[in-house]
Amino acid sequence: MDIFWKICFGFSITVCLTALPVAPARGAAAEREKVLDGAKKEGRLVLYTGMETDEASLFTKEFTKKYPFIKPEIFRSSGEKVQARFMVEHRANTHLADVFQTSIVQVYQLKNAGMLARYVSEEAPAYAEGFKDAQGYWTAFYQIPYVIGYNTRMVAAKEAPASYEDLLNPKWKGLISLETEEYQWFYHTLQLMGRDKGLDFMKKFAGQNLQMRKGHTLLAQLVAAGESAIATVVYSNRVERMKATGAPIDWVRFKGPTISAINAIAIPDKAPHGNAARLFVDFVLSREGQNLLRGLRRIPARADVTPDPPSLTQGLKLYPARPEGMIENFNDTVARFEEIFNRVK
Repeated sequence: MDIFWKICFGFSITVCLTALPVAPARGAAAEREKVLDGAKKEGRLVLYTGMETDEASLFTKEFTKKYPFIKPEIFRSSGEKVQARFMVEHRANTHLADVFQTSIVQVYQLKNAGMLARYVSEEAPAYAEGFKDAQGYWTAFYQIPYVIGYNTRMVAAKEAPASYEDLLNPKWKGLISLETEEYQWFYHTLQLMGRDKGLDFMKKFAGQNLQMRKGHTLLAQLVAAGESAIATVVYSNRVERMKATGAPIDWVRFKGPTISAINAIAIPDKAPHGNAARLFVDFVLSREGQNLLRGLRRIPARADVTPDPPSLTQGLKLYPARPEGMIENFNDTVARFEEIFNRVK
């Protein structure tokens, strides 16, 4: 019998449990105080983000309400431009960014380049496997389910394609649009279907005389305007916003896996204000931070925070589009996509 329980034998269970070691909790509290003290000394946070400016401003505003001793600064651009600037600065040994938040594609590339610090937030347990890095280098911030969108005046709900295979119906020929650089969808669809079956589908799909257009916002707008009856990939939350304004557009709820792209958050390995960065990551991953996303009609990645409306994820079998594999096979993925859909020889 363990020596602790030998000593406790004969005492009440309450006494024994009260006497159990509490060092881990005290240790966590001490670590938290250390981070707070460090952040107070730093007094600054620089956020590199792909979010819209008003969204990033909302998060930093709410963050400073909790931590008024930290002054935030924002550099906002497209994910590719944010990454490019960060990498140029890093190679020049100029380190400005404390938090890096963009598509998982850019975040994962920085991880592979050894430019991220490992940080497992205290909020990480609330995130399902697939929505966080097993090694602790990133956590999903929000997600973007890839769904089929359709014009409700041109396509009856009962006739809308319920799967990608349904898009091969001859009646949809010439009525479907696809984004010109839909590489993530292409790669993960092949993973779900199996490479051989998936490539066979893609070749048949390309024969549907697709309208190739750049930008998911444009695709949704074209569907709502009736210039395209169906868009292969649109963002469900954007469709819901358009529906709320009366636009004749809706989206398909798959019975099978729904590919969901990941927008992630991470801390650079040379972050000059690392303690403030940890506090910010904890904040955006918390229920409070994820509810801010809900208010913005984004789809939270946190499992216990539902989107607005809840139907954006209810009943869906979400398949997180993790970067492993896709990044390593990116050149081949792009080449095959271009060969099939953009007829590059």
